[in-house]
Amino acid sequence: MSDITICGPKRGDKGPLFEDAMKIRIPVFVEEQHVPTENERDSDDLRSLHWVAYEGATPVGTIRIVPPHEHRGYFKLGRLAALKEYRGRGVGRLLVEAAVEYARANPVEMGPIGSAGGVADGDWDGRCLVHAQTAVKGWWAGRGFVLDEGLGEWDEEGIMHVGMWMKIVENVPPTLQGKA
Repeated sequence: MSDITICGPKRGDKGPLFEDAMKIRIPVFVEEQHVPTENERDSDDLRSLHWVAYEGATPVGTIRIVPPHEHRGYFKLGRLAALKEYRGRGVGRLLVEAAVEYARANPVEMGPIGSAGGVADGDWDGRCLVHAQTAVKGWWAGRGFVLDEGLGEWDEEGIMHVGMWMKIVENVPPTLQGKA
């Protein structure tokens, strides 16, 4: 694999890093997977932490952490994507590892963020959820995520998904819960 650099996180839907993330998300989700353009950019982008993988100065992959919503104890990893020519080269693995390690090292940052981007009430319980496309649930399992059969399968934008969990931090100290 060539030299890949992971940059981030950066919170919000403004700035060069987020625009580079969209240079990945549009080709992957809109052009390849036929997600409507108006649905690809969403209200979670404002409150999310974003990472971008680069080869040199070229953005080649992206991921985001969506912080817990009010009164939900978990955060969600999402919008993981790599340009077609970079798939199978470890870009996705590096992005997931960067996001998970950041969450472990920065539990205060994982507190709930409201839709307007401000701190919200609630606690992070140390868990992470992914809405995995069913075609790649084995890939997520290889990263340590466990299928939640109780969530079943569902359609998101014409693509079947399943819920998968990972416990990032076993015991979040109460003094850190709900603070950002």
